[in-house]
Amino acid sequence: MGSQPESLPLVAFGPYEFSPQSGELRKYGSRLRLQGQPLQILTLLVSQPGELITREELKRRLWGGETHVDYEQGLNTAVNKLRQVLGDSADQPQYIETLPGKGYRFVAPIQRSANLNVLEIAARSPARAKAAQSRSWRQWLPWAAVGAVAIVALSYWLGSQTRSPQVGLQAARFKIEAPAGFALEGGASRQSFTISPDGSRLAFTAMDGSGAQSVFLRPLNSLAPELVPDSRGSHTLFWAPDGQALFYTARGRLMRTSFRGDTQVVLDRLPSFLFAGAWLGPGRLMVSSRAGHYTIPVQGGTPALMEGEYRWPQALPEEGGILFVEWDEGIRRYRAKVRRPGENGQVHDLLAADTRVQYAESALRPGQGYLFHVQGGNLLAQRFNPRSLEVESEAAFVAGKVYSFQATGAADFSVSARGSVAYLNHVSRSQLAMVDRAGRELARVGPAGVNVKSGRISPDGRQVAAAIYDVERGAQDLWIFDLASGAARKLSAVPAMRDAPVWSPDSTRLAFMRSGGGWPIVTIRGLGEGEPEEEFPSGLFQMPTSWSPDGRFLAFVNTGAPHLPNEAQGDVLLLDLERGRRQIPLLATPFHEANAAFSPDGKWLAFTSDESGRAELYMQAFSGGDAPSVTGPRYPVTLAGAQAVRWRGDGGEIYYLGFDGGIYGVPVTPGQPPRFGKPGLLFKVSTEARAAVHSVTGFDVSADGRRFLIPVVDEAVEGPSIVVIQNWEAGSAP
Repeated sequence: MGSQPESLPLVAFGPYEFSPQSGELRKYGSRLRLQGQPLQILTLLVSQPGELITREELKRRLWGGETHVDYEQGLNTAVNKLRQVLGDSADQPQYIETLPGKGYRFVAPIQRSANLNVLEIAARSPARAKAAQSRSWRQWLPWAAVGAVAIVALSYWLGSQTRSPQVGLQAARFKIEAPAGFALEGGASRQSFTISPDGSRLAFTAMDGSGAQSVFLRPLNSLAPELVPDSRGSHTLFWAPDGQALFYTARGRLMRTSFRGDTQVVLDRLPSFLFAGAWLGPGRLMVSSRAGHYTIPVQGGTPALMEGEYRWPQALPEEGGILFVEWDEGIRRYRAKVRRPGENGQVHDLLAADTRVQYAESALRPGQGYLFHVQGGNLLAQRFNPRSLEVESEAAFVAGKVYSFQATGAADFSVSARGSVAYLNHVSRSQLAMVDRAGRELARVGPAGVNVKSGRISPDGRQVAAAIYDVERGAQDLWIFDLASGAARKLSAVPAMRDAPVWSPDSTRLAFMRSGGGWPIVTIRGLGEGEPEEEFPSGLFQMPTSWSPDGRFLAFVNTGAPHLPNEAQGDVLLLDLERGRRQIPLLATPFHEANAAFSPDGKWLAFTSDESGRAELYMQAFSGGDAPSVTGPRYPVTLAGAQAVRWRGDGGEIYYLGFDGGIYGVPVTPGQPPRFGKPGLLFKVSTEARAAVHSVTGFDVSADGRRFLIPVVDEAVEGPSIVVIQNWEAGSAP
């Protein structure tokens, strides 16, 4: 380990400041008494945060070659005295973790240097990571130093009156985790978090046990994220330019909330599939969606359709135009472009990218800035002149393993004009598992350590189809797993986004949704190598849910949020595979209907509808023939919410995923009317497993109703978090 460190800079952790050189320890500015062996131990631990300092090394440093000392008792006493001074606990350590039989390590985040502007995060052991997940945010004591660091960094920027280069400026980074009971999910068609223009606040969405997102606000000088009232069911977020108001979408409405505590509805009916919003100038907002791009008065009003393509828009400073991306089918990537006012629609082509592109001013070079985007799972930055619209450097690496979604151009990062960058770190820790009716694990299916959310069992019970996310491509693709041999193979070698697999009744084909840069559409193909994919083009979103047992009909929905009306009011449609491939509206009412599933005999359709004010499970008789339709009354099956519907092979039981994460079974006796037993909870699927990746929410069941296919996560692996980098230019700027 070398010799005792000399001339160490000042160190800050939690409320403490420590000078290894003078041995002075202060708490909130007040000096504490620390000397002798406890002082020596602290000096050595903070010199190597996160690293194991063995008991043998401590004995050698503290007592040298003395032979008359009871080393074990003396070391234990010294460590206990140090913990007493720090107010620490061996059972739930904030600062000093004991590794039984080995030694100790310093586990709190520390800030080091004379100016206190570098943050080092010590790695947590799997055991401590798991324990941290079970505590509420009010008990996140191991992260107490984050607030102190953010206060220092924020004070530095807010107190600075110039943007001139700062000598010795260094980058600092820390993590923000989901509040207890919530999980972070990648934003595949939305902006799921955003840092305020001045870099002082982070707004983010987190998923609860029902699958709904809510908005939280986290000042970076605080440890406590605050729930934004009335934000459940939220979708996408963006800030007002002054950072004093946050806009978010929820349940089909565009909301504005300010820090005076008032919230108002800006727009009561949103365009479908809203990606993002931008501030265009005094009194005008712009919202971007797959269905079109609109301007809206800030205080509310009627949306006005804009001409042209403006996906993921951003207004450049000083009326520099609108930055946006556009899908280029020729290169199968996006092109970042700028359209300026007063140039008769002229478009300036900037660069090719895998995702949306965002501009941020430089905190060090006045008048200059950077373009950020994700490529191959890496967050990159390129120097950019917003006046000349010239890209002035090659791409520089900022962070790795960043979630993106090429089908929409979404990418989970955000930047501010004050030198702050935030991104969602991609974590691969999920897998499919087969469990019994009590949730006891029987076997794992497919590879471990991936991002998978659901799978479908073939009708013959031999194979499983599942969509696995690839961070380098920013897309899911379909894999087939043989349940007997464990063999796995990708369905297609042709790059595309493929998800939501549905088996044909004879287990020889798969239907799924497929997308490049446009609308996802229903696609069908066989299982053999190189078989063609038959697409069914349409001007709307298509996601298959069920194949009729006679093979004639394929049911699909027109929304990617089948359990919440966030993106569109859901309808159920049919694809008639025997009579001209025609598309037939089946459930098209004012209500949000989704999750359609044919009964095994083909005489009934189970589906969800929110006609009662919440998505519940219903059954209705289905008739094929020349005019396929549902007939007769709708029979309610549930009273407490439902999503992701499945049938037992004989039709005698129906299963659903409840809004509490539980898998329920309901006995069914067909007839006119059918009779239903009381829903019974079988087991629950964790929120973390259902948030592993933005994908189809679901589960599956074997024909006999004895085995269930669900996602699980490795709890020893720490889940995703939002990483904030302050002063990012000091370490990564090109």
